[in-house]
Amino acid sequence: MALDFTTTQWITIGAGAIVSWLLLKWITSPSPKKFTVKVPEAADPKWTGKVLENPSIRDPSNPSTIVCYDPSTGYLIDTVPNPTVEEVKELYNRTAAAQVKWAKTTFEQRRTVLRSLLAFVLENQETICRVDCRDTGKTMIDASLGEIITTCAKLRWTIDNGESVLADDYRAPGLMMMYKHSKVVYQPLGVVSALVSWNYPFHNAIGPVISALMSGNGIIVKCSEYVAWSSKYYEQIIKTCLSVNGFDPDLVQFVPGFADVGEAVVQSGVNHVTFIGSPAVGKLVQRNASDYLVPCVLELGGKDCAILLKDSDLVQAIPVLMRGVFQNCGQNCIGIERIIVAAEIYEKVVEEMNTRIGKLRQGSILAEGEGVDCGAMTMGNQFEKLEALVQDAVSHGARLLRGGKRYHHPKHPSGQYFEPTLLADVTPEMDIANIEAFAPIMVIMKHQGPEDAVRIANLCPFGLGSSVFSADKKLAEKMCMQLKTGMANVNDFAVNYLCQGLPFGGVGISGYGRFSGKEGLRGLCVPKAFTTDRIPGVKTPIPPILDYPVQSAKKGWSFVSALNNLVYNPEVPAKVGACVDLAKANI
Repeated sequence: MALDFTTTQWITIGAGAIVSWLLLKWITSPSPKKFTVKVPEAADPKWTGKVLENPSIRDPSNPSTIVCYDPSTGYLIDTVPNPTVEEVKELYNRTAAAQVKWAKTTFEQRRTVLRSLLAFVLENQETICRVDCRDTGKTMIDASLGEIITTCAKLRWTIDNGESVLADDYRAPGLMMMYKHSKVVYQPLGVVSALVSWNYPFHNAIGPVISALMSGNGIIVKCSEYVAWSSKYYEQIIKTCLSVNGFDPDLVQFVPGFADVGEAVVQSGVNHVTFIGSPAVGKLVQRNASDYLVPCVLELGGKDCAILLKDSDLVQAIPVLMRGVFQNCGQNCIGIERIIVAAEIYEKVVEEMNTRIGKLRQGSILAEGEGVDCGAMTMGNQFEKLEALVQDAVSHGARLLRGGKRYHHPKHPSGQYFEPTLLADVTPEMDIANIEAFAPIMVIMKHQGPEDAVRIANLCPFGLGSSVFSADKKLAEKMCMQLKTGMANVNDFAVNYLCQGLPFGGVGISGYGRFSGKEGLRGLCVPKAFTTDRIPGVKTPIPPILDYPVQSAKKGWSFVSALNNLVYNPEVPAKVGACVDLAKANI
């Protein structure tokens, strides 16, 4: 009797099979080793400290010390010593020694460490975010979106795909070498480094560690002086994770410090540098690394554009763009800093943004607990620059509809806040359209159609990420391909980074090189070209006519030129002629 299933039944069977496979995979997967790390006292929302009247990370009376404080309240958290060059070199030596053994581990051993780390992050995400909020001034939601979800995505992708990406990669040897196996073997570089920014201290530091460990490397992470306190806690997480799984915690070092520490890391003997920061500092890192021929990946920020065509779904697009601009108070390398809107919907978009921005609330999420949309600015020395950018735009014809200046919080007078700002009628030649603000400033520009929008977008020297919003998917995709950026999204913002299989990086003054994805993982390896014999007993012979000393240069030339025609010339008559020439050359 034949079985006659309906479409619904086939779908049910298929779904059941998938669920069964996932359950089996979950049941058979090894349980990660659990561990705990002591939580810093200042991570408690009830904690308070001495209020600094004029907070600064530098203490003039003790320049070798980093002052750690809460940017949202001005509370003094701690002081951390700035490492010396000798201390950095000693850390490198310890990491290099640990890496020798780590390089011999299996991919499964490396996955074991990453599984434990993933389990810890998921179980302790609230604490991780509280530490982050205390050190940077951001909100818990901003911390979760920028620190936890991104780190979990990277861990999950690396656990699932790292081995296949780094496995021996067999390549076609070509007709001439058909008797050979040819492949690329990905070998660890040794000790790599990452000089990372302060805006997401957990993810920016842990992300490079994940890739380094999976590729068999040790790593030194130079953490920003602005997040020295939280970085020490985050370092303990990864070191404890390594220890409980039976590996040397010296494999990973976090080194918070001023610029001289970054220079010392680059000069310590590391085999690779990943730098995340500004174009100006990136150039200095590149020059420093060039003296030691150390390869660099430079991620130098962005001035990301979002283009809205006249048929954009504003119900979907506007909330996405609000998050794209004001996530972490705009302190994002792939934050939306230019919204280029079609003339037909321009005023409608400006009006809606004006209304929404006017309702944003500022403060310390740890102190207030509720009622905070935007936290503090982590760096307290940028207000004059930001106010100057806004005023320059206004002087050249832009409309300042909201904000534009430093905000003095009534509860936290020592807090570092900048008002959520809206600038309309911005034009491409204004400084605000070309200089990365890294602040809660929404810039709206007008375009007269798709070609004009692309033209305006490409006038900016930055080229990191981009977005195009339209109901016409094909048109949006075409425009994305015309934008001079390293990344693009249709009807979305920055989700390419949650697709961890994709490379991350830009063009222009946004830098060069890529991290994340296959490209990022393989970039931490030596891609060794490797050949071996395919067929037993068949090896490369040197024909007598070509053996040294060469008996006849004329016959030798006839032989190799005929051989080239035989193998590579697509014309049949040429191949036949080559066979005749080979025979003659061997007579």
